[in-house]
Amino acid sequence: MNKTISLDFRFRKSNKDTAIFTEKFLQDLGKCLNRFKMDAALLEKISLTTDSFVLIFLSEQDFEDKQFINEIATLADSPNTLLININPLKTIEKGFPLHKYKLFRFWEEIKETGEVRLFRRNSSENNVLYWEKITDITISITEKYFTSKELKKGKIFLAQSDNSQASDRDNLSRDLTEMGYEVLPDRLLSQDFNECTEQVKQYLRGCCLIIHPIPLVYSKYFSDKQISLIEHQCILTSQFITTDKHLNIKRIIWIPSDFEISDEENQIFVEKIQRDLDQSNNTMVLKVTLEELKKIYRKILSGEEVSIAENNLPDIYVVADNDDKKINEKLVFPEGDSGMAVKTNYKGITYNQHLKYLANSQVVVINYTSENEPWFTMKVNDIFKSKGMNSSKPFKKLILVKENKDLNTSAFESRFSEIHVCSLEDLKLNLAVKNN
Repeated sequence: MNKTISLDFRFRKSNKDTAIFTEKFLQDLGKCLNRFKMDAALLEKISLTTDSFVLIFLSEQDFEDKQFINEIATLADSPNTLLININPLKTIEKGFPLHKYKLFRFWEEIKETGEVRLFRRNSSENNVLYWEKITDITISITEKYFTSKELKKGKIFLAQSDNSQASDRDNLSRDLTEMGYEVLPDRLLSQDFNECTEQVKQYLRGCCLIIHPIPLVYSKYFSDKQISLIEHQCILTSQFITTDKHLNIKRIIWIPSDFEISDEENQIFVEKIQRDLDQSNNTMVLKVTLEELKKIYRKILSGEEVSIAENNLPDIYVVADNDDKKINEKLVFPEGDSGMAVKTNYKGITYNQHLKYLANSQVVVINYTSENEPWFTMKVNDIFKSKGMNSSKPFKKLILVKENKDLNTSAFESRFSEIHVCSLEDLKLNLAVKNN
């Protein structure tokens, strides 16, 4: 016999789009619950009994109705309140406790374009995503009745990222939950800096693995602090790992393999993670696909040692400030040297790999196309830092290629064996590396 549960729901009836969505949603949720041998008793009121769940349907337009917003705000502290967000909330009423709800978004921001994609039933493109979310909500409800007494394998801190990575984070959370882990945070983090700090510290207690998805853009999150939420979480997790020397918690900084981070602040942040000894402690910076990431954390969670081997080291390493996929075609090799291996810093590498490439290259070319003094200074310093690595080889040539004479490189020009003022495409480099 199926168990009957109470589902109380709230939506703004004057919002026709929300009303249509809610009607279809409740039908579909009922079907999913039936598969788990549960029946839903729908109540259009808020009873807040211990066995009832409250579903709140919210869209951007609903913030026009202050009475409705005030009513649903009083339900934020209930652990059985689920907020169904059906489109982006661009303007949130000040003080609205969005971070207190267990939130399910029925939309995503496409990371490449910034466009918004809505998850709707019978939409040929997004139907699967709609049903994935319905299933997530069903599992969230049924867990209270069927798995609450089961011991989880452990807690995993899966850091909050921006809207463009929400689907990837949902995918990872779903996978880790199916493996038997509790995934935190399970709600949005507060935009109050101090409250957020305490939330993260609380979530980290007892964690066995930390995963940080890194977005394309370094975006500010707190109104009174010039720091992104991503960096703030990284600082706190680093402190957590290093505070107790007996903890052997692995931390993964994950950059999706199809991301080429061109945002200057984000570039500096990612490199800082790998330069700072405290930040690099027990930390792997990975630029891999979502599926490769899953394989890696499965190995870590099973107790296997994970190392990212690099056997194909370059003879020539091009460090560029833009993503030029045809750099190899622009390098003209002298006769007899066409078999030399070439790599660039825009081929999905971590900072540690970057230093390893520098250490093992015979020729390094810095291609500097637009004014970015912090970037240029860091890359020049990296060249000389890399020679402190055990596997380092002496450089045969250090070449600077800058696109125009106005780019200020005078402080470092004495360190290069060749300097060319032109585009890489117009340059015929003699890349011969024969010993004198």
